[in-house]
Amino acid sequence: MDPARRAVTVLSLLAATFLHPAGTGDLYSQQGAELLRAEFSDLAIKHWVGIKLATRANRFTVVEESGRPVLMAESEKSASALWYRLDIPPREGSTVAWRWKVGSALTGNTREREKKGDDYAARFFVIFDAQPFSREGRAICYVWAAGEPVGAVFRNPYFPNVATVVLRSGDAHAGEWVAEERDFVSDYRQAFGEAPEIVTAVAVMVDTDNTQRRATAWFDEIRVKLRPPDALISKSPASKGF
Repeated sequence: MDPARRAVTVLSLLAATFLHPAGTGDLYSQQGAELLRAEFSDLAIKHWVGIKLATRANRFTVVEESGRPVLMAESEKSASALWYRLDIPPREGSTVAWRWKVGSALTGNTREREKKGDDYAARFFVIFDAQPFSREGRAICYVWAAGEPVGAVFRNPYFPNVATVVLRSGDAHAGEWVAEERDFVSDYRQAFGEAPEIVTAVAVMVDTDNTQRRATAWFDEIRVKLRPPDALISKSPASKGF
């Protein structure tokens, strides 16, 4: 097997490297503390947990691109995610950042706000519930849409407490790495009318189970930063499969 394409299915943990400025359980006192920095590699295997959200699961692979490892997610009539556990009481100005790229944007999907069209070439979640992807749990889902306008905010047709926020749309930047950074406290307030009490996880996802299509996305350089920084971060639980 090509060492640059070591396959990792969602039935196991994704290999990842995490760097943060202090040990688990420490209180951060510096301005703008960076609590999570994720760069995908084959060096650690304890932090990301897979969850299947349809009959078929995606294929997640660590691949090398431009001399560095990144995560590739391939979906074929499937839906699954990888999530990383956090335990953070956020404050105003807290941000999440990442890079992503899509092969295509599921162009032609005109029913993105409906169950039959609830598929996206790439999703990035910030989750605010003790159990990620629970039916009633609140989350913000940043998406790379097919045709919905950038800046649109609407509720997921399956999970009414998940707010979908369109950051990219269409194929204008398909095949290119795009960097994002969001004030997720501000986005949460816009969606739910109040500030969040806790952030429990971040997650990446691709899904094509409703449209019965294929999609490929890449993710890299995930960051979570708090301002002001009085917060805790906890270790992710070991995967127990599903």
